[in-house]
Amino acid sequence: MAQHYLLSRKCRTLPLHRVFRMSEEAAYKWFLRARWPETDGVPYCPRCGVTDAWETRRRRFKCRAKDCRCEFSVTSGTIFAHHKLPFRQLLAAIALSAHAVKGKAALQVARELGVQYKTAWANLMKLREAIAAERASLMLEGTVEVDGMYVGGHIRPENRAEDRIDRRLRENQTGKRKCVIAIRQRNGRIVTAITKTEDAAVIMPLLQRYARHAHVVVADEHHAYNQVAAVFEEVERVNHSLAYRSEAGVSTNQVESFFSRVRRGEWGTFHHIASQYLDWYAFEMAWREDHRRTDMRTLVRGMLSKAMGHRTSRWLCGYWQGNHPPKDAFMVVVP
Repeated sequence: MAQHYLLSRKCRTLPLHRVFRMSEEAAYKWFLRARWPETDGVPYCPRCGVTDAWETRRRRFKCRAKDCRCEFSVTSGTIFAHHKLPFRQLLAAIALSAHAVKGKAALQVARELGVQYKTAWANLMKLREAIAAERASLMLEGTVEVDGMYVGGHIRPENRAEDRIDRRLRENQTGKRKCVIAIRQRNGRIVTAITKTEDAAVIMPLLQRYARHAHVVVADEHHAYNQVAAVFEEVERVNHSLAYRSEAGVSTNQVESFFSRVRRGEWGTFHHIASQYLDWYAFEMAWREDHRRTDMRTLVRGMLSKAMGHRTSRWLCGYWQGNHPPKDAFMVVVP
């Protein structure tokens, strides 16, 4: 039997001890190359694009163009703008997150880096926001599987059996439960969306947006997918009340395996995912699922590049000073 990729040597291209032993200058060069990959880390002005800039105090640059004179740093205008941690700790936080196949809890990062929980949480959420922004433009093709799973809204049952309520009924729910709709290309990438229910009014626009080039759509027998055949030429269905895989070989096992990763992250790593940020967590898990056969160095570089290519966060910059996104800001609204 072939060896699992995570057990192979080619997966371990960047052990954590190398990151923790890295000098501040070496970590800084990682950020330079991630911010300006076109020039191999040579800075250029973000305002006018002139590559002629001199370095001033404390790793800041100033454009030499007379009509510009813009002053900037390697993190100016990025999601790490106004950062307080040194570059080595920031890179260590990224490496810790990239190495965790089912996500990384902020409390654990806070203990491992010796920082406050607020600092660890904000930086991990910035990484999730950058990943979500990049994945929102994906386009799927070929054969795609679509399904939904519910997250959150747990109601602790009463101690006495006669006092317990049927938590499946709508009137007994908390309203915090959300549905993660996932569309997965066979042997390809995943896109996700958050909604209140698994409904055709949400699923059909999502399929037309992300999977309009798909040839085959595979779904279960949920009524939300009854309209798919009116838009796509070939639709395959599997009745999960009878079998996970039909006699004809139809299944949604690949998208179900992604849901398994989300559930393990929810129960085993985070223990609770706020519905307000479920969209970012779902996209993070989709990114991890897509890159499960990628070596560690490439994962860290990829995550850092996404962060350095993303603009300053609208919601996480000043989060602990009260700058919070509105409720359900990232949820798909049913027209």
